[in-house]
Amino acid sequence: MSISFRPLSPVIGAEAIGFDPRNFTDEERDALQQAWYRNLVILIRGPILSDDEFVAFMARMGQIENARQLSPLSTRQEVMIISNIRENGQTVGALPDGELSFHFDRVHQKKPTRATVLHAVEIPDRGGDTCFANMYAAYSTLPDHIKQKIDGRLALNTYAYGATSPDKKVLGEAAQNAIHPVVRTIPETGRKSLFVSRLMTDQIIGLAEEESRDLLKQISDHAEQSRFIYQHQWKVGDIVMWDNRCSTHARLDFDGSQRRLMKRIALADAVAPAL
Repeated sequence: MSISFRPLSPVIGAEAIGFDPRNFTDEERDALQQAWYRNLVILIRGPILSDDEFVAFMARMGQIENARQLSPLSTRQEVMIISNIRENGQTVGALPDGELSFHFDRVHQKKPTRATVLHAVEIPDRGGDTCFANMYAAYSTLPDHIKQKIDGRLALNTYAYGATSPDKKVLGEAAQNAIHPVVRTIPETGRKSLFVSRLMTDQIIGLAEEESRDLLKQISDHAEQSRFIYQHQWKVGDIVMWDNRCSTHARLDFDGSQRRLMKRIALADAVAPAL
Protein backbone atom coordinates (compact mmCIF):
# COMPACT_ATOMS: atom_id res chain seq x y z
CA MET A 1 0.00 0.00 0.00
CA SER A 2 1.62 3.25 -1.17
CA ILE A 3 -0.77 5.77 0.40
CA SER A 4 0.65 8.19 2.99
CA PHE A 5 -0.62 11.31 4.73
CA ARG A 6 0.87 14.78 5.17
CA PRO A 7 -0.60 17.23 7.72
CA LEU A 8 -2.20 20.33 6.20
CA SER A 9 -2.06 22.30 9.46
CA PRO A 10 -1.21 21.68 13.11
CA VAL A 11 -4.87 21.26 14.09
CA ILE A 12 -6.91 19.89 11.16
CA GLY A 13 -6.51 18.28 7.77
CA ALA A 14 -4.20 15.89 5.92
CA GLU A 15 -3.24 15.37 2.29
CA ALA A 16 -3.51 11.81 0.98
CA ILE A 17 -0.38 11.16 -1.09
CA GLY A 18 -0.28 8.27 -3.53
CA PHE A 19 -4.06 7.75 -3.54
CA ASP A 20 -5.87 7.44 -6.88
CA PRO A 21 -9.65 7.98 -6.47
CA ARG A 22 -10.24 6.16 -9.76
CA ASN A 23 -8.41 2.98 -8.74
CA PHE A 24 -7.84 1.95 -5.13
CA THR A 25 -7.94 -1.17 -3.01
CA ASP A 26 -10.14 -1.87 -0.01
CA GLU A 27 -7.02 -1.59 2.16
CA GLU A 28 -6.31 1.90 0.80
CA ARG A 29 -9.95 2.88 1.32
CA ASP A 30 -9.80 1.75 4.95
CA ALA A 31 -6.57 3.69 5.49
CA LEU A 32 -8.19 6.77 3.98
CA GLN A 33 -11.22 6.38 6.26
CA GLN A 34 -9.10 6.05 9.41
CA ALA A 35 -7.06 9.11 8.43
CA TRP A 36 -10.34 10.94 7.86
CA TYR A 37 -11.50 10.16 11.41
CA ARG A 38 -8.18 11.42 12.78
CA ASN A 39 -7.80 14.56 10.67
CA LEU A 40 -11.44 15.53 9.88
CA VAL A 41 -10.44 16.92 6.46
CA ILE A 42 -8.72 14.99 3.67
CA LEU A 43 -7.22 16.54 0.52
CA ILE A 44 -6.59 14.52 -2.62
CA ARG A 45 -4.68 16.25 -5.43
CA GLY A 46 -5.79 14.73 -8.65
CA PRO A 47 -7.12 15.04 -12.15
CA ILE A 48 -10.64 16.22 -12.87
CA LEU A 49 -12.99 13.27 -12.45
CA SER A 50 -16.01 12.60 -14.59
CA ASP A 51 -19.31 12.59 -12.72
CA ASP A 52 -19.39 8.79 -12.99
CA GLU A 53 -15.87 8.51 -11.54
CA PHE A 54 -16.70 10.94 -8.73
CA VAL A 55 -19.84 9.01 -7.78
CA ALA A 56 -18.05 5.64 -7.99
CA PHE A 57 -15.33 6.91 -5.63
CA MET A 58 -17.71 8.26 -3.02
CA ALA A 59 -20.02 5.24 -3.19
CA ARG A 60 -17.14 3.22 -1.75
CA MET A 61 -16.86 5.69 1.16
CA GLY A 62 -20.50 5.74 2.25
CA GLN A 63 -24.15 6.17 1.30
CA ILE A 64 -24.57 9.06 -1.14
CA GLU A 65 -27.41 11.55 -0.77
CA ASN A 66 -29.08 12.81 -3.93
CA ALA A 67 -28.38 16.45 -4.69
CA ARG A 68 -31.00 18.89 -3.41
CA GLN A 69 -30.69 21.06 -6.51
CA LEU A 70 -30.05 19.66 -9.99
CA SER A 71 -28.03 21.52 -12.61
CA PRO A 72 -27.47 21.22 -16.36
CA LEU A 73 -23.74 21.07 -15.57
CA SER A 74 -24.19 17.72 -13.79
CA THR A 75 -24.89 14.39 -15.45
CA ARG A 76 -25.70 12.57 -12.19
CA GLN A 77 -28.43 13.25 -9.63
CA GLU A 78 -25.89 12.61 -6.85
CA VAL A 79 -23.67 15.52 -7.96
CA MET A 80 -24.63 19.04 -6.89
CA ILE A 81 -23.09 22.06 -8.61
CA ILE A 82 -21.71 24.93 -6.52
CA SER A 83 -20.98 27.68 -9.03
CA ASN A 84 -21.38 31.30 -10.05
CA ILE A 85 -21.69 30.41 -13.75
CA ARG A 86 -24.77 31.91 -15.34
CA GLU A 87 -26.57 30.93 -18.52
CA ASN A 88 -29.11 33.36 -20.01
CA GLY A 89 -28.75 35.42 -16.83
CA GLN A 90 -29.67 32.50 -14.56
CA THR A 91 -27.34 30.68 -12.18
CA VAL A 92 -26.75 27.02 -12.98
CA GLY A 93 -25.44 26.17 -9.52
CA ALA A 94 -26.12 26.78 -5.84
CA LEU A 95 -24.49 29.35 -3.52
CA PRO A 96 -22.96 31.23 -6.43
CA ASP A 97 -21.31 34.35 -5.08
CA GLY A 98 -19.29 35.82 -2.28
CA GLU A 99 -18.45 34.96 1.29
CA LEU A 100 -20.22 32.14 3.14
CA SER A 101 -20.35 32.04 6.96
CA PHE A 102 -19.22 29.02 8.99
CA HIS A 103 -21.78 26.22 9.07
CA PHE A 104 -22.49 22.49 9.12
CA ASP A 105 -24.21 21.12 6.01
CA ARG A 106 -27.91 20.28 6.39
CA VAL A 107 -27.89 20.78 10.17
CA HIS A 108 -31.44 22.06 9.75
CA GLN A 109 -32.53 18.47 9.00
CA LYS A 110 -33.13 15.61 11.45
CA LYS A 111 -30.16 13.66 10.08
CA PRO A 112 -27.54 16.15 8.92
CA THR A 113 -25.03 15.18 6.28
CA ARG A 114 -22.33 12.85 7.63
CA ALA A 115 -19.65 14.10 5.26
CA THR A 116 -19.29 16.44 2.31
CA VAL A 117 -16.88 16.33 -0.64
CA LEU A 118 -16.00 19.14 -3.07
CA HIS A 119 -14.18 18.64 -6.37
CA ALA A 120 -12.66 21.73 -8.02
CA VAL A 121 -13.26 22.00 -11.78
CA GLU A 122 -12.80 25.75 -12.34
CA ILE A 123 -11.43 28.27 -9.84
CA PRO A 124 -10.85 32.05 -9.85
CA ASP A 125 -7.34 33.50 -9.95
CA ARG A 126 -7.61 34.35 -6.26
CA GLY A 127 -10.11 34.09 -3.42
CA GLY A 128 -12.85 31.56 -2.89
CA ASP A 129 -10.75 29.66 -0.35
CA THR A 130 -12.60 27.25 1.94
CA CYS A 131 -11.85 27.37 5.67
CA PHE A 132 -12.34 24.36 7.95
CA ALA A 133 -12.57 24.58 11.76
CA ASN A 134 -11.88 21.69 14.14
CA MET A 135 -14.88 21.54 16.46
CA TYR A 136 -13.30 18.89 18.69
CA ALA A 137 -10.52 21.35 19.50
CA ALA A 138 -12.95 24.26 19.81
CA TYR A 139 -15.01 22.35 22.38
CA SER A 140 -12.08 21.04 24.42
CA THR A 141 -10.63 24.55 24.82
CA LEU A 142 -13.86 26.27 25.86
CA PRO A 143 -13.80 27.84 29.33
CA ASP A 144 -15.26 25.51 31.94
CA HIS A 145 -18.14 27.85 32.77
CA ILE A 146 -19.31 27.76 29.15
CA LYS A 147 -18.99 23.97 28.99
CA GLN A 148 -21.17 23.73 32.09
CA LYS A 149 -23.82 25.92 30.47
CA ILE A 150 -24.03 23.97 27.21
CA ASP A 151 -23.36 20.32 28.08
CA GLY A 152 -26.59 18.37 27.71
CA ARG A 153 -28.45 21.25 26.05
CA LEU A 154 -30.18 21.29 22.69
CA ALA A 155 -30.27 24.00 20.02
CA LEU A 156 -32.63 25.02 17.23
CA ASN A 157 -31.05 25.06 13.76
CA THR A 158 -32.67 26.65 10.70
CA TYR A 159 -31.70 27.61 7.18
CA ALA A 160 -33.08 29.49 4.19
CA TYR A 161 -31.59 28.04 1.00
CA GLY A 162 -29.22 30.45 -0.66
CA ALA A 163 -28.48 32.50 2.47
CA THR A 164 -24.75 33.07 2.94
CA SER A 165 -24.72 34.93 6.27
CA PRO A 166 -27.03 35.16 9.31
CA ASP A 167 -28.32 38.62 8.37
CA LYS A 168 -29.44 37.27 4.96
CA LYS A 169 -31.33 34.30 6.41
CA VAL A 170 -35.00 35.14 5.91
CA LEU A 171 -37.14 32.20 6.99
CA GLY A 172 -40.45 31.42 5.32
CA GLU A 173 -43.20 29.12 6.51
CA ALA A 174 -41.71 26.21 4.55
CA ALA A 175 -38.23 26.59 6.06
CA GLN A 176 -36.91 23.39 7.58
CA ASN A 177 -35.61 23.26 11.13
CA ALA A 178 -34.15 20.67 13.46
CA ILE A 179 -33.16 20.42 17.09
CA HIS A 180 -29.75 18.90 17.85
CA PRO A 181 -27.33 18.73 20.79
CA VAL A 182 -25.11 21.76 21.28
CA VAL A 183 -22.34 19.24 21.97
CA ARG A 184 -22.50 15.87 20.22
CA THR A 185 -20.45 12.70 20.60
CA ILE A 186 -18.99 11.13 17.46
CA PRO A 187 -19.53 7.35 17.61
CA GLU A 188 -16.31 6.24 15.90
CA THR A 189 -14.02 8.33 18.11
CA GLY A 190 -16.04 8.79 21.31
CA ARG A 191 -14.98 12.45 21.28
CA LYS A 192 -17.17 15.47 21.98
CA SER A 193 -17.64 18.09 19.30
CA LEU A 194 -19.38 21.45 19.23
CA PHE A 195 -22.39 21.23 16.93
CA VAL A 196 -23.53 24.84 16.60
CA SER A 197 -22.59 27.37 13.92
CA ARG A 198 -22.93 31.05 13.20
CA LEU A 199 -25.03 30.63 10.05
CA MET A 200 -27.54 28.01 11.10
CA THR A 201 -27.95 27.85 14.89
CA ASP A 202 -30.68 30.20 16.10
CA GLN A 203 -31.26 29.45 19.75
CA ILE A 204 -30.11 27.31 22.67
CA ILE A 205 -33.27 25.81 24.07
CA GLY A 206 -34.06 26.58 27.69
CA LEU A 207 -32.12 29.84 27.80
CA ALA A 208 -33.59 33.33 27.59
CA GLU A 209 -33.33 34.82 24.11
CA GLU A 210 -30.66 37.39 24.98
CA GLU A 211 -28.58 34.91 26.98
CA SER A 212 -28.80 32.37 24.15
CA ARG A 213 -27.80 34.94 21.53
CA ASP A 214 -24.82 36.15 23.57
CA LEU A 215 -23.67 32.62 24.34
CA LEU A 216 -23.89 31.52 20.71
CA LYS A 217 -21.83 34.54 19.69
CA GLN A 218 -19.18 33.69 22.30
CA ILE A 219 -19.04 30.11 21.08
CA SER A 220 -18.81 31.09 17.40
CA ASP A 221 -16.16 33.72 18.09
CA HIS A 222 -14.16 31.09 19.98
CA ALA A 223 -14.58 28.32 17.38
CA GLU A 224 -13.61 30.58 14.47
CA GLN A 225 -10.20 31.52 15.86
CA SER A 226 -7.34 30.95 13.42
CA ARG A 227 -5.72 28.38 15.74
CA PHE A 228 -8.56 25.94 14.95
CA ILE A 229 -8.69 26.58 11.19
CA TYR A 230 -7.13 25.28 8.00
CA GLN A 231 -7.61 27.58 4.99
CA HIS A 232 -7.58 25.68 1.71
CA GLN A 233 -6.44 27.43 -1.46
CA TRP A 234 -7.99 25.46 -4.29
CA LYS A 235 -6.22 24.00 -7.32
CA VAL A 236 -8.03 22.49 -10.29
CA GLY A 237 -8.58 18.79 -9.67
CA ASP A 238 -8.55 19.06 -5.87
CA ILE A 239 -10.90 16.78 -3.97
CA VAL A 240 -11.53 17.85 -0.38
CA MET A 241 -13.65 15.67 1.88
CA TRP A 242 -14.61 16.67 5.41
CA ASP A 243 -16.40 15.13 8.37
CA ASN A 244 -19.48 17.32 8.67
CA ARG A 245 -20.17 16.09 12.21
CA CYS A 246 -17.09 17.62 13.84
CA SER A 247 -15.88 20.37 11.49
CA THR A 248 -17.49 23.54 10.22
CA HIS A 249 -16.60 25.24 6.96
CA ALA A 250 -16.83 28.68 5.39
CA ARG A 251 -15.98 30.29 2.07
CA LEU A 252 -13.99 33.48 1.52
CA ASP A 253 -15.05 36.10 -1.00
CA PHE A 254 -13.84 36.06 -4.61
CA ASP A 255 -14.16 38.06 -7.82
CA GLY A 256 -17.63 37.27 -9.13
CA SER A 257 -16.59 38.08 -12.68
CA GLN A 258 -14.38 34.97 -12.68
CA ARG A 259 -15.84 31.49 -13.02
CA ARG A 260 -15.89 29.12 -10.06
CA LEU A 261 -17.21 25.59 -10.54
CA MET A 262 -17.20 22.98 -7.78
CA LYS A 263 -18.89 19.59 -7.86
CA ARG A 264 -20.29 18.37 -4.55
CA ILE A 265 -21.30 14.99 -3.16
CA ALA A 266 -22.79 14.49 0.31
CA LEU A 267 -22.72 11.28 2.34
CA ALA A 268 -25.73 10.45 4.48
CA ASP A 269 -25.65 9.63 8.20
CA ALA A 270 -27.52 6.61 9.47
CA VAL A 271 -28.21 8.13 12.88
CA ALA A 272 -29.20 11.54 14.24
CA PRO A 273 -26.71 13.51 16.37
CA ALA A 274 -26.54 12.27 19.96
CA LEU A 275 -25.24 13.70 23.23
